[in-house]
Amino acid sequence: MRQILIDAHTHTVASGHGYSTIQEMARAAADKGLQVLGITEHGPSIQGTCSLLYFKNMFVVPREMYGIRLLMGCEVNILDTTGRLDLNEEYMDRLDIGVAGIHVVCWQG
Repeated sequence: MRQILIDAHTHTVASGHGYSTIQEMARAAADKGLQVLGITEHGPSIQGTCSLLYFKNMFVVPREMYGIRLLMGCEVNILDTTGRLDLNEEYMDRLDIGVAGIHVVCWQG
């Protein structure tokens, strides 16, 4: 059986619907034997998620906790059929990881 070493798409309480902090998530990842954890909070078009300030300041988060490498990032929302995103390049450049998502509540067609 293969061991899973990375979970690249997770949300904390900062996204508005997660139930754990970064520290709790890192501890749980270590307990499960992961090596890498991607914290990918929702982009700003999702109601109740992080402000742009969160993405601007994520450099202050240590990139290792409990022996787990942390990748701080965003689940960036695709807003329409042209591929427009809800996080501009200034903020995207600050991410360790980005995943794309399409959510009905942000879709502008």
